Amino acid sequence: MSDMNSQALGRVSDQDGRPSGTDGESVVAEQLIAHVLGQAHRTALVQDAPTEARAILQVAQSFADELAQTDPRFDRVRFIEAATESQS
Repeated sequence: MSDMNSQALGRVSDQDGRPSGTDGESVVAEQLIAHVLGQAHRTALVQDAPTEARAILQVAQSFADELAQTDPRFDRVRFIEAATESQS
């Protein structure tokens, strides 16, 4: 996973720094999902495919909604930012 994505995710933790999942496995899963979506989003941007980039954003939002339902400490905004952040 890229350092930028890991830093943007901040381990998808709450404000107290606790992992948002019930255990380390859920944190790893959240990071993996954000990483894969981030790669796809960057690819869409590079290929000048705004429709695809918006679709990936919608998928990231759907994942974030589901993850937030399973853990109230889940940082939805940070997850979406990590999944759609473009690398400069």
